[in-house]
Amino acid sequence: MSLGPSLIFDKSSLESLNLDEAVLLDNFYRSIITPLFFVECLADLEKAVKSRTTPEQLVGSLALRTPESQSCVTAHHARALGSELARKVDLSQMLERPLVPYGEPVQLGDKKGIVFRRSPEEEALQRWTHHEFLEVERGLAKQWRNAIMRVNHDDLVKTVMSGIGHWRRPKSLEDAKQMADYIIDNMDPEWLISFGLELLDLPEATQWVRDDWIMKRKPMIRQHLPYFTFMLSINIFFALVIQTQLLRNVKQSHQIDLAYLYYLPFCSVFTSKDRFHAQIVPLFLNERQTFVSGDELKQDLARLNEHYSSMPEVILKTGLFTFARTPPEDTSFLITRLWDRYLPLWRGFKEPHHRPRDPEADKKIIAEIKKWVDGGPDVQPHDEYDVDRLDHVTISRSVMARKGKWRRFSEEQEERMRNAEQTPDTE
Repeated sequence: MSLGPSLIFDKSSLESLNLDEAVLLDNFYRSIITPLFFVECLADLEKAVKSRTTPEQLVGSLALRTPESQSCVTAHHARALGSELARKVDLSQMLERPLVPYGEPVQLGDKKGIVFRRSPEEEALQRWTHHEFLEVERGLAKQWRNAIMRVNHDDLVKTVMSGIGHWRRPKSLEDAKQMADYIIDNMDPEWLISFGLELLDLPEATQWVRDDWIMKRKPMIRQHLPYFTFMLSINIFFALVIQTQLLRNVKQSHQIDLAYLYYLPFCSVFTSKDRFHAQIVPLFLNERQTFVSGDELKQDLARLNEHYSSMPEVILKTGLFTFARTPPEDTSFLITRLWDRYLPLWRGFKEPHHRPRDPEADKKIIAEIKKWVDGGPDVQPHDEYDVDRLDHVTISRSVMARKGKWRRFSEEQEERMRNAEQTPDTE
């Protein structure tokens, strides 16, 4: 079972870490990888690097540092918005959890579950660590980036201000956020639906969304469409701010930085070294969420690296998943304070006594998992997507047993894995 607070990072945070620090990040956080991270990585393939390092080596090194043990790729923000508009997703029930695509609902007998296959992005990351890039990905390097950069700052301001009318200039970033919320809560809701969907590039959904809203007896838009409201507030906020000097040196590339905000509802912790994010992200977090600067994250991981490296060799040989299953109890560590906040019962967790493995029992478990994953005539689909009501969730991952200087498993576990077929993790 994955442990740790759910974390979204941007490229600036991850590329500041060395490989050993990145392994510890993967060990103590549940990382949520956004499509924008892939946009940033692929964009590096198009850059001329002023060093002996090639673009392929640069991206390969970053891919190697990307978490793969406790990570998942969340759905593109446009897909998340479409799911809400279609009434398939309720943001108020997400509780800072990612919206994971590629889930296949499967039912065997009276047990229901979801099998999550590895996403194309996760497959690509594994190849990138070996500097293997498909031509289609090189094309996407331009296509994805152009899609984000298509919105010109001047056009955004013109579109938003022509829609909402004349408003005073905000006095601060906090003031701009309050103004954006006030505008959304006080404009005609029916007009707001049309305006917002046009601005978010989904005008074709307007009629259905309006009819659904009317059928629901015209509830407040903020409660009826929380993710739509969240995305709209980001765009209105930016249009208000960009006319001022509250954000200095605003670049067209900040469209990507701004788009990261669309994914805030799907995490507990967001980290970045970018000054743009440090100024804006905290304004859009709820009271349960935390912003961590990339520098603070790196310092904490460096301390953890030093802390665990000083352990006796006999302990280190048992693997990170054994001796670092939970963080140090010392609250001077950032990760310890975050675990206290998001997993308040972790200190009472007791490691079960070690018991010898039962090969026959292991075979039965593997056989049952394979039925779910491989399918067959007895496996049927179902329409239950609420994870809390399912009997199991099966997630396929490919995890490196050793990474950097760290051993994740004991020698005994490594040997057992070499002698067994690779199987998915089950939660």
